Amino acid sequence: MDDTGSHPSRRGEDFSAELAGKGWYHSFKLPDGTLIEGYNRLEVLQERYARMPIPQSLAGKRVLDIGAWDGWFSFEAERNGAAVTAVDCVEIANFLSLHRALASRVEYRILDFYDLPQAGLRPFDFVFFLGVLYHLKHPLLALEIVCALTTDTAIVESFVTDADTWREHTNEVPTMEFYETD
Repeated sequence: MDDTGSHPSRRGEDFSAELAGKGWYHSFKLPDGTLIEGYNRLEVLQERYARMPIPQSLAGKRVLDIGAWDGWFSFEAERNGAAVTAVDCVEIANFLSLHRALASRVEYRILDFYDLPQAGLRPFDFVFFLGVLYHLKHPLLALEIVCALTTDTAIVESFVTDADTWREHTNEVPTMEFYETD
């Protein structure tokens, strides 16, 4: 426990002040060379994207980016040839600014996650579901929704709190376990 009586961040750091100061979650390099410094460095974003099990060329492929925020993954998939739909639960001004600056054709939709099945979206070849799962009340339903929207690969990235030592912290943070068969 810290001086305020609360537990320190399980991530080991509180990045909210830095994020608020920068105003951007993702970093971007614009076509004119301008660099926008966000909380996530460009090199880290590029490395994450390169590790994704997707083809280098996405020409003719459809991508859904759920929880796009500033939109780095949406715009990167578009740069690699995909037809992209980006979804978030609130309108993000940074996304719209970049959309204009890049003359992007990414379709941007403001939807609550649980409204996706009724949103009239056709299935996508690839679905990015990055850093959203742990925000949702019904994570297993969320995974079912993501899979129903995916024809090839869904990339689910989440956050695991103290994977090796979670039993030591059961009184500190909520814990969830899922037993697939019983």
